[in-house]
Amino acid sequence: MGSDEPRRKKARPEPKPALPAADDSLGGLYDFLPEPDPVNDAAAKAAAEKTSMSRPTLPAEDRTKAIFLDVDGVILPSGAVEMIVVDGVTLPVRDTVRESDFSMTALGSLRAIVQQTGAMIVLSSEWRRTDKLRSSIGAVLKSQDIPVFREWTPIFSPKPELQAKHGVLAWVERRAREITEWLKKHPEVTSWVALDDLDFAWADNVRSAGTYWIKIRSVHTDDKICLTEDGALEAVRILQSPPPEPVVERRRPAPMTEEASGSGLFVSTEDSVPDRIRLG
Repeated sequence: MGSDEPRRKKARPEPKPALPAADDSLGGLYDFLPEPDPVNDAAAKAAAEKTSMSRPTLPAEDRTKAIFLDVDGVILPSGAVEMIVVDGVTLPVRDTVRESDFSMTALGSLRAIVQQTGAMIVLSSEWRRTDKLRSSIGAVLKSQDIPVFREWTPIFSPKPELQAKHGVLAWVERRAREITEWLKKHPEVTSWVALDDLDFAWADNVRSAGTYWIKIRSVHTDDKICLTEDGALEAVRILQSPPPEPVVERRRPAPMTEEASGSGLFVSTEDSVPDRIRLG
């Protein structure tokens, strides 16, 4: 039997208010990005590959030519790496370096010398003292498509009498002897250049018998600017047309004066040969 009460109708849910239309003027989250352009993307990729391959191909190594490479002040600007003095020798505090520590211009100039001459690189820097130091420099050279050195100069001790007068004088004279010793053991090398921020004019002025003249076959760099394009051109000139050995005229000894008989040591400066500076 059915109920006499009227059936209750279920309440219909009230319609939800419509969301406001999106304001197209505001744009989506990524609307600022340009539309994909396969043509331009391919062109950019090709340009990057071309840049990485734009360096000229290096010639075969010429074992008759050598570049004596200092690091600090030549390819590594002064102050780029913290240094410490140990037993009179300036060494880096850490035994590894980053590519960003180096002067890219100087590394490019070094590669240009190798590219134009085929000369091999011989490490003459204090960075040759340990395997880790040498490996660190080698890795940087390799990253710039510069042949990694397989040779380095021997390590000598400074002369005590020069060390007592002036540390830098003893340092550069020692380096001149180290380069000389390496050359004597490699007679096949007939053309060479030394890249260094030390002035080998000092070494030449106190050179002992048997030590080669270095200044005429060197490129003296600014320790903060490092090796420049002009420096590279000068190095190429020296390698391709080695200068003759200096002719030393024998002179009669001048009468010894009171000043000359003193204990001071006189060394000519690079900028003006007649000028003298007293060391010690």
